Amino acid sequence: MRLLVLFILLVVGAAGPATAQGVADIEQAWRDWMSQTQRTRGGLVVMHAGQPVHEATMGRLAAGASVPYASLSKAVTGVCIATLIERGTLSFETPVAQALARTMARIGRPADPRLLPVTVSELLVHRAGFGPSIGSAVDMANYLRRSSGGRTAFEQQLRWLFARRLQYAPGERFEYSNANYLMLGAIIEEAAGQPYESYCKEAVLTPLGAREAMLEPAWRILASYGGWRMPLAEYGRFYQAFAQGNPAIGQRARQWMMSPDGKQVGSGVHYGLGTFVRPTPRGGGNFWHAGRWTYGLRDAHDGPISISYSTFAVRLGALDVNMVSYAEPGRESGDGGLDGALGNAARGVTRWP
Repeated sequence: MRLLVLFILLVVGAAGPATAQGVADIEQAWRDWMSQTQRTRGGLVVMHAGQPVHEATMGRLAAGASVPYASLSKAVTGVCIATLIERGTLSFETPVAQALARTMARIGRPADPRLLPVTVSELLVHRAGFGPSIGSAVDMANYLRRSSGGRTAFEQQLRWLFARRLQYAPGERFEYSNANYLMLGAIIEEAAGQPYESYCKEAVLTPLGAREAMLEPAWRILASYGGWRMPLAEYGRFYQAFAQGNPAIGQRARQWMMSPDGKQVGSGVHYGLGTFVRPTPRGGGNFWHAGRWTYGLRDAHDGPISISYSTFAVRLGALDVNMVSYAEPGRESGDGGLDGALGNAARGVTRWP
């Protein structure tokens, strides 16, 4: 689920010549990309003004099928945190020492005391000081050999995390890491007083129209940083939360999200509520994220594991368009062309259904 830095910075940035006239041309751009990158199965949904206007599949993926999202799950976690902030249960400046006080009373405090004053804001924008992984591949593999991946295991994963020292000083730099959003999932559970999945469904997903959303049964362990699944159109409806004025993100959280202060990634891009953000003169900005999950383990507790897919979502605010893609297999590289292909095609559409 790690993202390529070049892809992160260039996505939605530059627009080349666009020739599309109808929304079906977006599908063709996606199919061309699928072919060029040797993807064999996948789906695409195009939303306009909050409604699905075009959907396509290939490789026997059924229309309307529920699919997993890997790191696109972080946006769900980010918006759930925003609801707790609007309710006054949390603030962006709430420190870990306060937000996870009850959890730490059960599992112990982190070995690195610098983690205790890290704020919710620093976790949201990947500036808590973590390196790119939660613990180590050995931690995850050993766990999956003896236990089911179908449990969220927040506290077990926090133990792996707390056993290690931070790689950087908190606030020092942007370093994309699943560890930040693991901690935010645990913070949601402590602040809401209920399981992460049920709170996010009740507070965010169901109200936005993502009624079939659930944690992937076999990969609930990824939960707040990579565990959600739902139909593509439902993720598109959820992504409408980032539309200017959408009540799913309150005024306080939206103002924080749109400000680049302390959130910069580079090239006019910053990170907000589980998404990359590029403010624009019209439409409230562009938002996007990519995800990938490829994992194999022959002797897992639940049986042999072999999974590989990638995901991408983008909102073009000036067009009020959301596009969501799912593709198999996932690849270490080769995703960077999808942003330009979809963006250019969408900007060329002159007749929206």
